Amino acid sequence: MDHSCGQYRSPAPTPRATGQHPDKVMLINRDRIAYAGLLGAPKQRNLGSLTLYLSLAGPFRIRIEDGPWHTTRFAVIPPYLPHWVETDDRLIGVVMIEPEYIDPADLPASLAPGIRPLAHCDMADRLREAFSRLCGQTHLSTRDFDELFFGARLVTRPLDHRIAQVAERIRAEPCELHDAESSAGQAGLSFSRFLHLFANEVGVSYRRYRAWKRARALLPYVAQARNLTDVALELGYPDSTHFSHSIRSVYGLRPKDIFAGSRRLSVIVQPGAARPLTCAA
Repeated sequence: MDHSCGQYRSPAPTPRATGQHPDKVMLINRDRIAYAGLLGAPKQRNLGSLTLYLSLAGPFRIRIEDGPWHTTRFAVIPPYLPHWVETDDRLIGVVMIEPEYIDPADLPASLAPGIRPLAHCDMADRLREAFSRLCGQTHLSTRDFDELFFGARLVTRPLDHRIAQVAERIRAEPCELHDAESSAGQAGLSFSRFLHLFANEVGVSYRRYRAWKRARALLPYVAQARNLTDVALELGYPDSTHFSHSIRSVYGLRPKDIFAGSRRLSVIVQPGAARPLTCAA
């Protein structure tokens, strides 16, 4: 994998006035993702992260569930909430925060879910400036990421230790099966009690959590020249059809479109954020 940034250039301090924007780059660690690049033409998206969208040039349009379209430069979408995003310039900035250890009540006001009015998008300017500093960040911890993008470390919350143990195993091995029965046994709980406690602690069902982590595991490899059937099997999907359907239901794009739009993307994978694609199907 090429982790270099090539001819990476910092944007001008006032990208809205100049029309400049960060080059195509994606940084991935276990808890955060920062992406500046092509949006494509996605259908409905349903990401498992707290997702921040910011304009890199002109404003973008966003719609949540069956609500109206809004034009903005910055929006924060809660995890697992269906939404649509469109932009005329084909570019978008995205910051994704894994939510299981984040208490929404402790988020700073600048990261509270919602669509910001066009006249009040200062956070978008800060995030664009942060993107300009990603080149060469080969050891950017979650704390360092938060300080770069948000100005301070986000407050974390503990999970029940039994659920945390299961969640960490899925995070570390997202392409393994991790069926609910074996995870309940790992936690020392009955099957029904485990499913209830997991959803209560993490905020989403065990099945959706596992599906999101597997779909997220695709992202470190999107700039590689890989056979998509091999990628599907190595990520743990039973076949390429299931792979395509699952990825499209999350990102609103087919895997082949994601790979096509990432050919000139600089992907910076932090230590521990990805493993070689050698998992059993």
